[in-house]
Amino acid sequence: MKKLRFCLITAFYPPFHPGGCGLHVYHLANLLAADGHHVEVVCSGSAHLYKIKDKRSGRYPHHPGVKVRRLKSAAGKIEPLLTYLFGSSFFSRRRIKEILAEDFDVIHYHNISLFGGVSALSWGRALKLFTLHTYWLFCPTHYLWKKKREVCRKKECLDCLLSYRRPPQFWRYSGLRDRMLSGVNSLIMPCRFMLEKHREEGFPGRMDYIPYFVEAVKEDSSDELKKEFGGYSPYFLLVTRLESYKGPQVAVSAFRKKGGNSKLIVVGTGSLGGALRKAAASDPRIVFLDYVAPDRLDWLYRNATALLAPSVWPEMGNQTVLQAMSCGTPLIASRAGCLPELVGENGSGIMFGNEEELIGAMEEMEKPRIRSEFIPRALGAYRENYAPEIFLDKYYQLIGELIK
Repeated sequence: MKKLRFCLITAFYPPFHPGGCGLHVYHLANLLAADGHHVEVVCSGSAHLYKIKDKRSGRYPHHPGVKVRRLKSAAGKIEPLLTYLFGSSFFSRRRIKEILAEDFDVIHYHNISLFGGVSALSWGRALKLFTLHTYWLFCPTHYLWKKKREVCRKKECLDCLLSYRRPPQFWRYSGLRDRMLSGVNSLIMPCRFMLEKHREEGFPGRMDYIPYFVEAVKEDSSDELKKEFGGYSPYFLLVTRLESYKGPQVAVSAFRKKGGNSKLIVVGTGSLGGALRKAAASDPRIVFLDYVAPDRLDWLYRNATALLAPSVWPEMGNQTVLQAMSCGTPLIASRAGCLPELVGENGSGIMFGNEEELIGAMEEMEKPRIRSEFIPRALGAYRENYAPEIFLDKYYQLIGELIK
C-alpha cells in the first residue's frame, strides 16, 4: 500500500489511559509509523480526569513517524462533561476541526465519547473509519451492564443512568447520532459478537470485523522481575478492571473455595478493590498488585499457569486474553460476549459457565499434561489471527476497498 497520512482521534491515550482502547490506539499509531506512514494522534488532555488522576507508570516510546497532539482546555473537566451531554466539544471544537481538516488520507476515530463527541464524525474530508471499543453508540453507560448488577436485556436507560449517577445525554434524543454516522465509511468491530449486536440495534451502514492485535509478550529473564514475582509461582493471573461487570468477584470467590498451593495474582484497580481485598483477607494465596506497567506485566503473563477471564457482561474484545495467547499461556474464560470466539473456537483454553465449572477448570489446568495441550493452540491462534501483521493485512485491505 502507498504511504498515507493517518489521523487517529481518541479521548484516552498513554500515559493517561484507563483501559485498553488507549493502548490499542498507541500500538496502532506506532505500527503504522513503522510501516512508513505519517501518523498524528489527537487526544484529550483532560478526559482522563473522570477515570484516573495520575498518568500510568511505565514507558511509552513513540516511533519518529508519530506526532501526538494532546489538546488541553482551560475549562478542565468541564470540557469532557459538555461533550458527554451535548455530543460535541465546545472549547476544543475549533482546534479539533482545524486539525481534522488538514491533508489526511484517513481519519480513524476511536473512543470519542468525552473528546469531540459524535459531532466530530462530520469534521474533516478524509476516508473515515470508526472503531467501536464499547457499545457507546446505543448504550449510554457503554457496557450493557444494567444498573451495575446485570446484563441489559430490556432498555431502561434513564433509570440505569441514575444508578450510575450520570445525567442524561441530550444528543441521544436529537437524531444527531444517525446524521453523523452517515458520513462514516466503516464501523470497525473487534469481534463478530459486537457486530451482530449493532446489527440487532438497526445500524444500517457498513461494518467490518477486524480483531484486535497485540504485540507479542516479550521473553524477559530479568533477575529483578524474577526476584519480584518469582516467589508467587505457581499462580493463576487475573488482569482486569476491578468492576463487577468484569467478574473479578467471580474469580476471587471461586479461588477461595479451591484447594491447593497455587496463588491468584490480581492486577488492576477499580471500585471493587476494597471489597475484594476484604473478602480475600483470610486467604494468603490471593495477591493484589494494583496497576502493573506493560513492560513488567509481560513476565506475569509468560509464567502464569493460566489467565482468568471471568467477565459477566457482553465482553467485546479482551486484549489481555490475546496477550496471554501470544506467549502460549492458556486461558480459563467465561462464556460471555466474544470470549467463546477468542477461547472456545481457538481451543486456547477451558470455558466455564458457573463457579463449580471455574473451580474444575483451574484444577484441570494445574495438571501439566492438560495445560501443555493448550500451549500450541494458544500460540497458533495468536499467530494466525491476532498478530500485528495479520491486523495490518486486514486493515489495508479495508482501506484499499474504500479508497477505490
